Amino acid sequence: MTETIRVLHVDDEPGFAEMAGEFLEREDDRIEVVTAADASDGCGILAEDDVDCVVSDFDMPGKNGIEFLEAVRDDYPDLPFILFTGKGSEEVASDAISAGATDYLQKEAGTDQYTILANRVLNYVDTARANAHRQRQLDAIEAAEEGISILDADGEFMYVNEAYADLYGYEADDLVGEHWRILYPDGAVSRVENEILPHVRDTGVWSGQTTGLRADGETFVEDHTLAQTENDELVCTVRDVTEDRERGQALAALHDAATDLEAADTNGEVYEILVDAAEHILDFDLVAVDIHEGDALVQAAWSLDADTEGYWEVTPLDEDTFATRAYRRQETIVADDLREYEITPADPDYRSALTTPIADIGTFQAVSREPEAFGATDRELAELLAGHAREALTRLESERRLRERTAELERQNQRLEEFATIVSHDLRAPLNVASGRLELAREDGDSQNLAAVAEALDRMETLIEDTLTLAREGQAVTDRERVDVAAVAEQCWERVVDESGSLAVVDEFAIRGDRDRLQQVFENLARNAVEHAGDDVTVRVGVLDDASGFYVADDGRGIPAEEREAVFGHGYTTSDDGTGFGLAIVEEIADAHGWEVEVTDSAEGGARFEFTGVELVEEIADAQ
Repeated sequence: MTETIRVLHVDDEPGFAEMAGEFLEREDDRIEVVTAADASDGCGILAEDDVDCVVSDFDMPGKNGIEFLEAVRDDYPDLPFILFTGKGSEEVASDAISAGATDYLQKEAGTDQYTILANRVLNYVDTARANAHRQRQLDAIEAAEEGISILDADGEFMYVNEAYADLYGYEADDLVGEHWRILYPDGAVSRVENEILPHVRDTGVWSGQTTGLRADGETFVEDHTLAQTENDELVCTVRDVTEDRERGQALAALHDAATDLEAADTNGEVYEILVDAAEHILDFDLVAVDIHEGDALVQAAWSLDADTEGYWEVTPLDEDTFATRAYRRQETIVADDLREYEITPADPDYRSALTTPIADIGTFQAVSREPEAFGATDRELAELLAGHAREALTRLESERRLRERTAELERQNQRLEEFATIVSHDLRAPLNVASGRLELAREDGDSQNLAAVAEALDRMETLIEDTLTLAREGQAVTDRERVDVAAVAEQCWERVVDESGSLAVVDEFAIRGDRDRLQQVFENLARNAVEHAGDDVTVRVGVLDDASGFYVADDGRGIPAEEREAVFGHGYTTSDDGTGFGLAIVEEIADAHGWEVEVTDSAEGGARFEFTGVELVEEIADAQ
């Protein structure tokens, strides 16, 4: 897409708004940014110009960002709106999402934030435009739902549209030239000739219900309208009342299903409701939901019997199936007869299929052993149901991200408080020592005082290094790789422990994690073991019995039960020259991976650190 994307950036700091606009325009040359200093100016621009996306600050004079959002939603309910603010809090984020914000981003230092913002803008605008285009298509479909035909003065069909022919079970070309009598049973023909047509000739129009006759002999009640032209031709429109009644019932039931989807707490609940609605409301025989994961569509839910389970289990996106086609094209595909396609169905007895994308989340698919099983109404209702599921899944993802952002903010605030304590207390003590000793050395030239200064400065340097390590390691791990634990443990052991100590790798195994941080874990645990057990300590590394993680154990004097929670606290140490951050860093790294770490007794009576919730890639060998 090369169409210009016009972004309105509202911020009461004009310099920041202009700078942000320049960065956004550099990120993608489709983006064009206009700025406003407050909500009032923003509303004025929206009223006069076409805008594709709004980016707004929160804390502004007059209306704040939430109030501006509410004003925008009154007139532009579908316009993407991103709250981009430096005032980050769980309350603001929650209010923004509740008020209908498309997204919530917190301003940060550096320029990477503009890349993220630009990507969000592009994605949300593309989605909004796609939805608008799709809505126009749906409107066109709605407008052409009724069957329309034109008859000459002799009552023969001059033109029929596809909807009209389909209603009676014919091809459109087959009806042209035929008389209207073939579409009505004998009793209805006499009523048309004796009542309806005379009324049309007298008044020019007639509307009511008649009984139609399909090609297979089935009869149905139809809404029927006739209008006579100046050339004595008849324009006829028909609509199957039975189908409308069923469609109305299905829409009402789907409304209830949408309510259930809105209340779903997990993705699994959404999939279950989606499949159940497809079976019991849309009356689809066989349905499946595939979710995009990596480079494939992965089966998430299905209504398959045991002997057919697994047909759609994992489908690579580069494989040509109806599901992958619908997902790549982001459009519904209806196959009336699968035998006419090169794509081979999982079961050769399947004759027709309907596949609709659930946005970029995945696909919803239904198959039938009958050809031409899915009509226009089935397609419409399937797309409506998939749309409800998409909204529910998007809501759950937004809530998950909000929870993660809130948790990260809480962790950052906690670390800030801890660092403030370190700076105000732990660093101040050696600084005071250094200042006092330096003053004494200036007065009497005592070298012992200078040595004390050097020792205090060394301790300050160690505290600063450990504080920085704590800050770095506490960040959540996003990029994980396969890590050979034995190799990492041995490398760390050689760097930290002299030849008198020994390392025993009980199990050789690998995990998924951050290699550098795992090295920090083993180095800190090795130092802890040497500090409490001596240079001749033996440390063992192995897999937990239930394979939920791994352990690192030593043969030292162990840690008393009443101190095991405290050892992970920042600044906890039993050594005069220790900083007390070693095990705190170990716990921060575990938390950043999503692991749990606790300390217990080793088999030799020493300390045993157990890490659980770890993703084991493989066990390379049996326990030694």
